[in-house]
Amino acid sequence: MGKRRRKNKELILDIAEKYRGTGETLCSHFGECGGCLFQDISYENQLKIKAQYLNQVCADVLPKIENIHATEPFGYRNRMDYVAAFGCRGFRKRGSFKQVVDITECPLLQNNSEKVWKRIHNSIHEIEDYDYLSHNGFLRYTVLRQGFFSGETMLNFVVSEKKDFEIFEKIINSVDSLIKSSSILLNDSLTDLSFGPEIHTIKGGSITESFDLENSPHNNNKSIEFTIHPNTFFQSNSKVAVNMYRKIRELVSGRVLDLYCGVGSISLFCADKCESITGVDIVEDSINSAKRNMQLNNIENASFVCADARPFIKENSKSFETLILDPPRAGINPRMYKYLHSLSPSRIIYMSCNPATFKSDYENLKEQYNLESFEVFDMFPQTPHMESLALLVKRGNI
Repeated sequence: MGKRRRKNKELILDIAEKYRGTGETLCSHFGECGGCLFQDISYENQLKIKAQYLNQVCADVLPKIENIHATEPFGYRNRMDYVAAFGCRGFRKRGSFKQVVDITECPLLQNNSEKVWKRIHNSIHEIEDYDYLSHNGFLRYTVLRQGFFSGETMLNFVVSEKKDFEIFEKIINSVDSLIKSSSILLNDSLTDLSFGPEIHTIKGGSITESFDLENSPHNNNKSIEFTIHPNTFFQSNSKVAVNMYRKIRELVSGRVLDLYCGVGSISLFCADKCESITGVDIVEDSINSAKRNMQLNNIENASFVCADARPFIKENSKSFETLILDPPRAGINPRMYKYLHSLSPSRIIYMSCNPATFKSDYENLKEQYNLESFEVFDMFPQTPHMESLALLVKRGNI
């Protein structure tokens, strides 16, 4: 999997070379920071690059891709994780895991989060950082999160041990009017992760995000509210995510199973179009968040189960007509295919952040399913990444 991933990244970067210099770089760190790889390419050409890449990687399973759903090229990110190491507070250097670039600005961040980062950047340098190579030190990450539609902002700190947190409270006081929530998270393992158990809440403890069900001025304020806690997974680009969710909402019907449901964002957004919807995820914190969000929105036809997908499907193989799949970047575990065949839903709605793994998964499903539709959304401008949404319909049901 690692070799294939590197090969695919090299392919899209090779395609990008002829478009270099067609765009204006807004960030002083571009070229050194490993975050943005396409900022010197015009946004129009970024979309062309992604379409060309898809047409090469998925040529034998997809019709030719002509259009990709565009979005704002800057100021879209809901979350940014700044590593603290080697005297720097920022992102990994391009092409090197062992080096960090000290970041003072990032045009991908939403405006309020960018204000917070610029105000606290110098203060965070006063805190002992963490050498993730020798595993010594204190502050591992500073994490900024913001609801795109709500505007609510969260500032979290990930540390390696429990000790005096007074310095963090001073930092929070300096940006108190800009943030709603701030927490200290513990990661005392050797694994390089920007999350962990919440050990101290400085302020709030959560933020909210709101997705309108319909893109219409006459939707009568019909929206779904999501509570986001420090360890809650949520899509990095709310504007693109809600457009994808609206499309999924058009496609669901009957009894629906949402595998890898996370905090239930898709399940709850689509619930009013289903007879019933069941979300399944193996992460207990995610399921607990989904249940809280279900209660927050007074949704009665949804349920959430903390379980491994395979045994759940084995026990409920004939219970669902529609399946929503939003698997990790690695795609569907190959051992899952036989369980999906036994489930045999009339339609599969497949949301993917990796075209190569979508292709592999579809090749294992296409004996039973036709590809009815395929759309691509630019979830991550300035980077090689994208999201796709496919509808697979069981043969004989078209």
